[in-house]
Amino acid sequence: MTDHLDEVVDRLWHANQTVTTMPFVREWIPADDVDSAYEIQRRINERKLAAGRTRVGRKVGLTNPRVQAQAGVSEPDYGTIMDDMVFHSGHVFDPKDYVAPKIESEVAFKLSRELTSWDIPTIESSIEWMAPSFELVDCHYETYQMKIVDTIADNAACAGIILGEPVEYGSTDLSQVWLSLTRDGEEITNGVGGNVMGNPINAVAWLAKTAIEQDIPLQAGELILPGSIGLIMWFDFGPEYRAEISGVGSVTARFQEAS
Repeated sequence: MTDHLDEVVDRLWHANQTVTTMPFVREWIPADDVDSAYEIQRRINERKLAAGRTRVGRKVGLTNPRVQAQAGVSEPDYGTIMDDMVFHSGHVFDPKDYVAPKIESEVAFKLSRELTSWDIPTIESSIEWMAPSFELVDCHYETYQMKIVDTIADNAACAGIILGEPVEYGSTDLSQVWLSLTRDGEEITNGVGGNVMGNPINAVAWLAKTAIEQDIPLQAGELILPGSIGLIMWFDFGPEYRAEISGVGSVTARFQEAS
């Protein structure tokens, strides 16, 4: 059975596979039709799973008011992390694999059990560990001037996660942690953990609630990205990017020089 979303899914799938751009999704659906945008994302994920990839986590985006203002939106969204999107500190990326890469830093979590509720005590008791991390951001449009439906459909602009060393959850107050993100040693953005919905754990609660309401609850072993502590920055080819998050640790990544 086909419907009006099939053309959008085909175009976005092609853009994913060929690392190219396409018109904004809002040319096919209303700019506030969040349900259709998530349906497009779901169908894209179905194709990824059919191609042999495995879902290993989810990310929350647009949780920081500064990032919302930068993106021109006023609500969070989420995307899916597949197994081939997980990297580790020090990874060197190839420019040909991405359209217009950006980078942001956050505290990542790993769940030890399925989340069947979204109250904070349950969530906190279900976290196996946390780690400093980068999210590799990318989009398959000609510019980043996205509306909420554009970013949701394109996996909330999530292209990957770079993990630092895990540490015990609860070892520090995440609302008070301080981020410094540097490019070749020069700070380019900073922020406090409270920028992420007051505390990054609140973003996990939002995601848990949304996932349960959509009948796709968060599972044991999933990696969760709660949102950027600082601003989203361009991920230039060549320099080393390093994020230091007080009480959590550090993580580094860079792109090869463009050839």
